[in-house]
Amino acid sequence: MVAQAVGVWYSQSLALLSDTGHVLTDFLSLGAAYLALQAAKYPLRPGSRYTYGLYRVEVLIALLSALLLLGVCVFIAWEAVQRLWAPRAVSVVPMLLAGLVGLVGNGFVVVFLHRGESLSTRAAYLHALSDMASSLAVIAGGVSIWSTGAFWVDPVLSLVLVGFIVRYAVLLLWEALGVVLEASPRMLPLRDLEAALRQLPGVSDVHDLHVWRVAPREMLLSAHLVVGTGENSEHVLTQARSLLQKRFGIHHIALQIEPPGLAQVWQCANCRYTVPGSL
Repeated sequence: MVAQAVGVWYSQSLALLSDTGHVLTDFLSLGAAYLALQAAKYPLRPGSRYTYGLYRVEVLIALLSALLLLGVCVFIAWEAVQRLWAPRAVSVVPMLLAGLVGLVGNGFVVVFLHRGESLSTRAAYLHALSDMASSLAVIAGGVSIWSTGAFWVDPVLSLVLVGFIVRYAVLLLWEALGVVLEASPRMLPLRDLEAALRQLPGVSDVHDLHVWRVAPREMLLSAHLVVGTGENSEHVLTQARSLLQKRFGIHHIALQIEPPGLAQVWQCANCRYTVPGSL
């Protein structure tokens, strides 16, 4: 990324600047994940107010990163439109050299990560592949300018690459906002989860079900399980926890066992539903 930024300075290429922004997207995403891992290891003092730890450091960084990247995209797009009307010369040699450095660097990352099995490693692998494609596009654009002298290729190529940055930035922003608003993960089928809990032997009803995240990969769940008279509450609780951990991948679980009728007494049977007429 640094090498490409130097290439942008010498070449004045918008396409190379867009590719650098693409790499910056991945750098910030991986940096946020790394900082979150380090923050999660930080030992909390007894009585600390941060009872969930510092997982949301990653979310804060992701929000700021997404907003920064969208600002960069607006700048590049505006500059590209200006250059389409009044094309500016581009130094092709620094553009090609920086594009080649990006291609080699990302190629090394792809080779290094292609056997990774974890989700974060696979995500980094796919990001590196997309960065390789961007570097190839920059090199192709530089060769085209060198052979034809058509400087309009640079702003057009930059607009194409900006589209990729906007896509990643919006996805990053949407994911971070989902965590801040405590939305359940998109890949988690809440209806199936609730139905699975209702089908457990001894469970007659489920209410006050909440699933949220303190970080993109850290899910939490709380729910009230209504258990019939005479049922083994401890056995029901064990089955429910096993189901949530093995089938749905939720490990931070808070379940409340209730006898029939208690929900109506305490008026919590429908507390997870929106009151008609409210926002």
